[in-house]
Amino acid sequence: MNRVTRFSIARPWTVITGWIIVFLLSAAGAIQLDGALSAGGFTNPRAEALTTQADVEKAFGDRPNQVIVAVDSKAAQDAGSLAPLVTVLEDAGASTVTGPAQNPKFLSGDRKTAVIVAGFGGDNTTVQNKVPDLQRSLDGKLAGTQVYVTGQPALDYQLNVHSKEDATRAEMIVFPFLIIVLLLVFRSIVATLVPLLMAGTALAVASALGYVATRFTDISILYSNIVSMIGLAVAVDYSLFIIKRYRDELSAGKDTVAALETATQTAGRSVVFSGIAVAVALVALFIPNVMAFTSIALGGVLVTLVAIGLSVTVLPAALKLLGGRINWGTIKLPFGWGRPAAAPAGRRTLAGGRRPGLVGLVGVAAMLLAALPVLSISLQSPVASATILPASDPARQGLEVIDRNIGHEGLFPIQIVVNAPSGTGTQAVAERVESLTSSAKAKAGVAIVTSVTSTGATPAQVKAALSDPTAAAALKSLWSERDGQITTRILVDTVEGPDSVRAHELVKDFRADGASAPAPYTVRVTGATAQGFDFDQTLVSSIPLIAGLVVILTFVMLAFAFRSFLLPLLALGFNSLVVLASLGLLTGLLSLGGSAPLNSVTPILLFAVMFGLSMDYMVIIISRIVEAYRSGIAFHEAVTTGVRATRSMINSAAVIMVAVFVSFSSAQISIVREIGFGLAIAVILDALVVRMFIMPAILRVVGPRVLGRAPAGHPAHDGAPAPELAGAR
Repeated sequence: MNRVTRFSIARPWTVITGWIIVFLLSAAGAIQLDGALSAGGFTNPRAEALTTQADVEKAFGDRPNQVIVAVDSKAAQDAGSLAPLVTVLEDAGASTVTGPAQNPKFLSGDRKTAVIVAGFGGDNTTVQNKVPDLQRSLDGKLAGTQVYVTGQPALDYQLNVHSKEDATRAEMIVFPFLIIVLLLVFRSIVATLVPLLMAGTALAVASALGYVATRFTDISILYSNIVSMIGLAVAVDYSLFIIKRYRDELSAGKDTVAALETATQTAGRSVVFSGIAVAVALVALFIPNVMAFTSIALGGVLVTLVAIGLSVTVLPAALKLLGGRINWGTIKLPFGWGRPAAAPAGRRTLAGGRRPGLVGLVGVAAMLLAALPVLSISLQSPVASATILPASDPARQGLEVIDRNIGHEGLFPIQIVVNAPSGTGTQAVAERVESLTSSAKAKAGVAIVTSVTSTGATPAQVKAALSDPTAAAALKSLWSERDGQITTRILVDTVEGPDSVRAHELVKDFRADGASAPAPYTVRVTGATAQGFDFDQTLVSSIPLIAGLVVILTFVMLAFAFRSFLLPLLALGFNSLVVLASLGLLTGLLSLGGSAPLNSVTPILLFAVMFGLSMDYMVIIISRIVEAYRSGIAFHEAVTTGVRATRSMINSAAVIMVAVFVSFSSAQISIVREIGFGLAIAVILDALVVRMFIMPAILRVVGPRVLGRAPAGHPAHDGAPAPELAGAR
């Protein structure tokens, strides 16, 4: 890093010109990113539900993409009146179309609401792209009728649209706020513009890298959200830390080069270690190996690494060229706003009072109290519903119209799939199906169970019907024989809907029943609810690995940075308090609003991101404490000095992060709102409670041994050199 920074300071125009070229090339790729991203990603393609779904499609001829059309009319409908809509769907490429003529349950009791299900072949992205054209073609086909295109392809398409809108809206909201905060901090127009330029460049380069990644693999639309969310926060904060220290050194009388060297050797080193901590924590999100998490991890890691690169190359080069002109455009603010208040001589902070142990104990107790709701946390991904979308979305409205006027029967059933090898008799398989059907009907929360035996057909009638092309339409959707192998399925509709907590519990119950099925039968469970259940289980099973990897890598990195083992242990404890308390508060607030359960993505992402981001404040504050301690100040006073010197900077950085995260809490997509709100809570707790009170109080209780032994001649100790700390040189 020293060599890179020295090169940037020595040849600023070369570095800046190189980055301008990179930015222009990146802008071309960044513009194409949105169109290359994929919706969805909240499923595990290796889990039982999706592997079984592929077998079901092969056995029964189900189309992989089912578009649902909800028709809400003022007049009664029938097969004849719906024919124009069927024609539109067939012309669009639907290979199967099922409406009230084929399934009477697809028509409401008053005949004013109807459902048409169109099956499309091909990949999900291709069918998604048909959604807006289908909606336009269907609108106005029937007078006095509202038509909604919904189903999984439509939900995925709308998720993509809203994700783009959310990222753009958040950036439009937060940039004016960032300008105001930076003006208050720097009181200089030039100093305010530099961090914003760094952030804009980081977003452009990371977006371009994301576009390149889409050429090789599917990347979720959440990539854009996380790049904006993390990129704005870290790029602006990292620039703030370095510029603030550089201006302080200039104010102390140093020339440009000397001030830059000090800033990069202190704040610059802290930024590098902080950024690496963020990237290390986010790398753990690759462990679940599902598209949503892989995309979040990739976006967060890339934008953080780009922000680090800009901080150690372009920023020093720009500051070298600007020199003292970094203070140009000085603004005089009223009432002394933006000026750090000098602490009265000899007065300690609250955490440095006469009872630091009591302050630390009360602070930790308060954080643990805030974390209590975590004990009753409920996690679930809304795969089989549209609740992740805003209430005004047409795909969501379509499902709500169907659910309100017809019900969800037959749209998202839990499917129990029974396989019997060649040679197994029809009678034996039918008996097994009847046993499973009876067992399913007896379970709480089950509304309707449909199987070959629930139709009242005997095994002989099943066999005969399957051989009669004119009479086999209904049974063929439930029973298939290929090369002597029998595949049959039992469709279960639930009372509370496919995305209810009870529906997820039923998936677990059905799988337990299937596991006890005697040979030679294989019983598996699929359907949208099962896909959501598998996704949740994948995340839950990954938590120990994710947490273990983050903790171990963070500890090793901090031990290297701090040259201490006790300090990293304290850091891990502080970070854990922040994550648990913020997750507890988020869970409690969502429960009060009736929005439980929490999305299963939120707590893992909150843990990984905050474990990394909280290192910013830890490293910056400890750097100043060690600087003061190594200069000969007694340990307790060094803690006071370090906390006081960084307070305004930490608070300003926290305000910036909170502004970024709060801007995403206005998102239309519920998971983005949860993540933004949760991270905002975490930053507030970290900056205002942990770093300003709990951490300094506990450091005073532990004493100077937390940093190592004092340097030679130090009044507190006996001569062994104090520890080196990245950023405190």
